[in-house]
Amino acid sequence: MIFNETISVQGKGSVRKGLMAVLGGGLLLVASTAAVAQGRPAAPMAQSKAPFVAWQQGFEHGTAGWYDARTEGPVGWCGFIEQVSVRGPVEAELRPSAGSSYATVSSGPCNDFWTFYAGIPGGAPYGPGPDLALYSSAWPESGYVTELDIYLDPEWAGTYIGNFGFPLSGSSKYAVVQLAATVFPTDPDADPIHTGPHYFVEVVADPMDTALSVAGERIEEAGWYTFRYVFSDVAGDVWVDFELAERKGPTLAVIENVTPFELDGPVKLPFEGPFQGELPTEAYGSGHIWFFDIAMGLELAIDEHRVRRGR
Repeated sequence: MIFNETISVQGKGSVRKGLMAVLGGGLLLVASTAAVAQGRPAAPMAQSKAPFVAWQQGFEHGTAGWYDARTEGPVGWCGFIEQVSVRGPVEAELRPSAGSSYATVSSGPCNDFWTFYAGIPGGAPYGPGPDLALYSSAWPESGYVTELDIYLDPEWAGTYIGNFGFPLSGSSKYAVVQLAATVFPTDPDADPIHTGPHYFVEVVADPMDTALSVAGERIEEAGWYTFRYVFSDVAGDVWVDFELAERKGPTLAVIENVTPFELDGPVKLPFEGPFQGELPTEAYGSGHIWFFDIAMGLELAIDEHRVRRGR
């Protein structure tokens, strides 16, 4: 795999030379090398006829398709993902949203490549599918939908603190989880330092409240919730909606036309990109979801990662 002078890897936070990244406990760490953009390697799928791939990962047989610090080289990243199996009539604090297994994801150090070569201090796993299969070389004709079940617990309020809620970061002060979705231009030369577009959803745990908040919806009961991104073509441009739903239940909240951002380190900025802020679907293919942030110490339960064609 050949990289440009500036490394870019799918779903990784941009960390530029001398830029301080805030990590758990308020510790300030400095990334020591050149920019690592929120993007991708010189992606083979962008230079081929890679089709759109429908995919489901229920974590019944492992965590394939998600990458963490134990994956070596530039495809690996940071943090940890663990499979949790709950089989038979065993008493368990948490049951899967479906089947007999789920996974936990958590923030942590990066692998040797990102730690020593790029100076990235830490992060959380990302899910581009097995062998990066979720990147297509053209926009799916009917758009596509990406879903992930996440277990939420209002008791997190006052217990955990997110890593990036500092002033002017663009993140909520009390965001303890930040899920993001990213799409990628099909021509890697159009945007060699890929810093977006990223579409963020925050789980906010205000210590003065007894409920969590997601997309403006109060979460007062612990349980599994479906985080759903709906990617569409509207008048020739990429359009993204977010839906929060109860697992196998009603839709609780909808954000239409989610604002795209790019990243400068952990700071969210209005998306500019290679097309003067425009996002023509003729220039983009499908992408993946990833965790921009998970509060240190929080082992976040996830299940039923589903990618399918649009409605």
